[in-house]
Amino acid sequence: MAKGLDLAEIPINANRSSSGKITALRISPADYEFLLLMRSKEGDSFTPEQWAARYHLTALINASMYLPDNSKSTGYMRDKQHTNNGFIHNSFGSFFVANPMRKGLPVVDIIDRHQKEHKKLLPSYATVIQNYRLFSESRTPLWPEKASETSIAAVAKDVDGNIVFIHCRTPMTVRKFTDRLLESALNLESAMYVEGGPEASMFLKTSKLSRTWAGRYIGDFWNTENKQWVLPNVLGIRAKSKS
Repeated sequence: MAKGLDLAEIPINANRSSSGKITALRISPADYEFLLLMRSKEGDSFTPEQWAARYHLTALINASMYLPDNSKSTGYMRDKQHTNNGFIHNSFGSFFVANPMRKGLPVVDIIDRHQKEHKKLLPSYATVIQNYRLFSESRTPLWPEKASETSIAAVAKDVDGNIVFIHCRTPMTVRKFTDRLLESALNLESAMYVEGGPEASMFLKTSKLSRTWAGRYIGDFWNTENKQWVLPNVLGIRAKSKS
């Protein structure tokens, strides 16, 4: 792979009775910086490969769900002085934060909106993205068991402070997806749902591997397997400069 990156595939069923799998990319914040790229700021939307090429990204994933205008995030989203959506959604319980503006804070984190300190912490980060939580601080799944199945993209943090980009092409309920993550060896501390359906995407390009993971429609097993959807907002990583 590459320094600071680890790629793993997790069978959807622990007994491996299904060919479906969840793909997880573990990222060390010591080796990579995190960039939020938005159509509202950059002026256009691009495919994952185009975003990566334009901004020299090693990997990327959906930043969030978005509204019908194909630009505005469904929850709060800000990067430095540019605000894509200044509304804090009452139903969204997670904030991905990066690029702290004061010393002593983690360089990247996922903050639970139900923590008392979250209102003090958010202004201290240049990058903030709000989305649904997958599970609570006590590792209790928060999504209903009975729901529609969909492809899923998620962003998580493990117990060691690494960030994990996660993608599942095989449609499944968010609850089953969450349960599988919690019982896996990823050792996740927090996780947020960033997109579902065909647009759920992840991209990786290293010297050893270049690949796009795309979601699919229910009943579509082949036609969209390698499709690159145009995404308005992405969360990407770029290798830190060697000092």
